[in-house]
Amino acid sequence: MSDETKFSVLCSLFTWMQRSKSSAKKRSKFRKFLDTFCKPNDYFSAIRLILPSLDRERGTYGLKESVLATCLIDALGMSRESEDARRLVNWRKGGAKTGANVGNFGLVAAELLQRRQGMTSGGLTIKELNDLLDRLASSENSRVEKTSVLSTLINKTNAQEMKWIIMIILKDLKLGVSEKIIFHEFHPDAEDLFNVTCDLKLVCDKLRDRGQRHKRQDIEVGKAVRPQLAMRVSDAAAAWKKLHGKDVVVECKFDGDRIQIHKNEAEIHFFSRNFLDHPEYGHAMSNIITQNILVDRCILDGEMLVWDTSLDHFAEFGSNQEIAKAAKEGLDSDRQLCYVAFDILYVGDTSVIHQSLKERHELLRKVVKPLKGRLEILVPNGGLNALRPSGEPCWSLIAYTMDDVERFFKETIENRDEGIVLKDLGSKWEPSDRSGKWLKLKPEYIRAGSDLDVLIIGGYYGSGRHGGEVAQFLVGLAERPASNTYPTQ
Repeated sequence: MSDETKFSVLCSLFTWMQRSKSSAKKRSKFRKFLDTFCKPNDYFSAIRLILPSLDRERGTYGLKESVLATCLIDALGMSRESEDARRLVNWRKGGAKTGANVGNFGLVAAELLQRRQGMTSGGLTIKELNDLLDRLASSENSRVEKTSVLSTLINKTNAQEMKWIIMIILKDLKLGVSEKIIFHEFHPDAEDLFNVTCDLKLVCDKLRDRGQRHKRQDIEVGKAVRPQLAMRVSDAAAAWKKLHGKDVVVECKFDGDRIQIHKNEAEIHFFSRNFLDHPEYGHAMSNIITQNILVDRCILDGEMLVWDTSLDHFAEFGSNQEIAKAAKEGLDSDRQLCYVAFDILYVGDTSVIHQSLKERHELLRKVVKPLKGRLEILVPNGGLNALRPSGEPCWSLIAYTMDDVERFFKETIENRDEGIVLKDLGSKWEPSDRSGKWLKLKPEYIRAGSDLDVLIIGGYYGSGRHGGEVAQFLVGLAERPASNTYPTQ
């Protein structure tokens, strides 16, 4: 069973999958691991380590690379002034002495650990690892406790195993295989069930028998649903071609937090696009939701933004958490949280995702009572459009031609936001779907019309999926020289 299986077995699977180029072989190897080393009632113990970014049972570790580096340095008993410690802290910075692994925190850490741990495994089991990771997550903000857990892990592993544990903590294994492939190989209905529940443990418990199909499950109030996604398009012409013959609504693309609001009478949840609940929004928004949503149970899809009462307009993105904290502490401010609902997924005791977007817009009008600057709805010919100052473009409209789309895109960029979203008014709402029922267009998707006369003089390594590669460039721009001379700086 997987609880007794050594973590080193899983590490061997990770290493093999990372090196293999064949998707089919990766699927086969993963399935063989499950059949050989796992019993059905223990699938979750292994799957949560293979897909750590989807595991919500454990909660967050509170460990990004910078804090993790400090905790590892203390767990290893290293001087913070030592060369190795500085290298771990400055893992993203290049230079003559940084080595080939710069920009990849897990590999930099493994290189340093190898000199201190060696290659002998301490025999850590999958169960022991999960128990220690539970402790790591439950230690909240106690850096001493986190350091203690990491020290225990170091004593029970070798450098190779510890590298993978660090990557599990950072929730980015870089196996070169998608979650879709893992889900499909685990069970044909696994992805579908996860999309409507966002519950990895439930998927592992319900789908233990790969040969038994699972009836498609509908969404439920109180369980996060993976959001419908928008396909990226290069220009208005491509968008119009994709939706040719459809009834199309174009909407301003808000720059806020994508949030699903689940209302079950007085119980309110705020789920992000990563299916995390954000109770910090509750103090400022729960009463607004309770009083202005005219049904006991529903699910709304929309964007959490900040409304500036002094400017009578939405504020720039980035202050949501700050405003939520101020509201909780009772501080006065010209800024307040404002939720803009652009879709509705559930009403009363019924899922409505199978109805058309046009029908769901009508339900939004009936179910939500807008409150200026606090709770708004985004529908054509009403809702948020009623607030727009004279002379400003509307927030959404029905598009009848490609020219309507181009005009709306231009006006939106010039006046307020980051792009537009086009939607088929006849379409159903489908979790995690990016097939083209929704399209998004932003200025950066359009090929620049001219070259930039700059000199690349440096770069910055990324983190997460951009780890190990230069994600941003530092460029120099010459000062304008005097007539008939070259620039000097």
